[in-house]
Amino acid sequence: MKEKIFLLVITCFVIVVKAQMTNIGSFYISENTLISVHEDILIKDYGAIVNDGDLYLFKNFTNDGKFKFTNDKITGLTSFVGSDSQTISGRGTSSFMLVEFDNQSADLAFNLDKEIEIAGTTFFEKGILKAGEQGIVTYFNGATNIGVSNKSYVNNKVQKRGNERFVFPVGDYHSKTFVPRAVTISAPSDPTTNFYVCFNWEKANIDFSTKEEDIGLIDMNEFWDVQNKSNDELITLTLTWSNLTTPEDIYSDPSKIIIVRWNGEKWIKEREGVKIDSSRKSITANVSGYGIFTLACEKKRGTIDPVIDFSVSNSFSPDGDGINDEFVIPGLAEAYPTFKIKIYNRYGNIVYKYSNNNQLNPIWWDGKSDGRLTLTGKTKVMPATTYWYVVDFNDGKTKPYQGWLYLNK
Repeated sequence: MKEKIFLLVITCFVIVVKAQMTNIGSFYISENTLISVHEDILIKDYGAIVNDGDLYLFKNFTNDGKFKFTNDKITGLTSFVGSDSQTISGRGTSSFMLVEFDNQSADLAFNLDKEIEIAGTTFFEKGILKAGEQGIVTYFNGATNIGVSNKSYVNNKVQKRGNERFVFPVGDYHSKTFVPRAVTISAPSDPTTNFYVCFNWEKANIDFSTKEEDIGLIDMNEFWDVQNKSNDELITLTLTWSNLTTPEDIYSDPSKIIIVRWNGEKWIKEREGVKIDSSRKSITANVSGYGIFTLACEKKRGTIDPVIDFSVSNSFSPDGDGINDEFVIPGLAEAYPTFKIKIYNRYGNIVYKYSNNNQLNPIWWDGKSDGRLTLTGKTKVMPATTYWYVVDFNDGKTKPYQGWLYLNK
């Protein structure tokens, strides 16, 4: 057991006021020293803490001054281990060598309202970092992360500075479903390169109908924003798929999975250096630029556009009043009598699947699901929200169509 002591260097003032520890001077925690703080900790704008030992924080951490470690050492563990949710905030620089997140209170245990810098290993045990508008985790060369799972990761966004290969421990959530979706970049050549990655489990506000000819179904349910904020150097990008967030039609044949990028005008396929690892559920490709990425499946059949106007079919209200109670696409059955349609919810699960067999009066979606295809269990009536659908015209020449619809009540 490490001896619990305070080691004073230069000047140190610790004041306890109303269950808060306030640091207003210089405070040093030496190697082989363990300190536990069971109250909120506040570092004033003229205060500084250097941690080369083990610091366990059980409450909120506010840094308006400096929090750092000795540069030539690889010691200094800061462990956030509270039993209540913890906020990490403040205007000052917070630099960690080793950091642990292990809060048993809730899934979204950590509110990150500032930038924190990590130079060593991050130990993800329990609790997800929910990054606010000003919150972000920035990693440096030599940084790694261990233990990323659906119990602990960084929600949405992470930065990496340096010229090493790196795995971004990002993820997102809906309701009570938490999903890590790691992103890997190859090593840039410039040691000052700053990469930004953000994962979003939601629809992107982008036109999914404009794409290269050999792109089939695009994953409209999740996307990654990948940016090189320093220069124009291109890297190799590895994305992953998940049976919780990625539509089954994307990964049912892993050999057809592709990475696509929105270039500002249309979706393009990343064609160089493609490698697919089905066991790891990952795909790698050399990027041709930066921006919004997602997954898609390759599809070479279909070269002409449909003759249907889908803009008149973007909402319906299954409230039983006899008006607009079903999702109907006028003229579809007449023009394409053997069409197929799938409708997906926000989680990427199919809520409706139908194949028309030359029927002039198809069975249109009435807003219900049998429960087996959703994350909501036995619920039959689907909630009022946005869904997306794919129409396969099944004629060997017309390109499939993807669109959004809104279920209103």
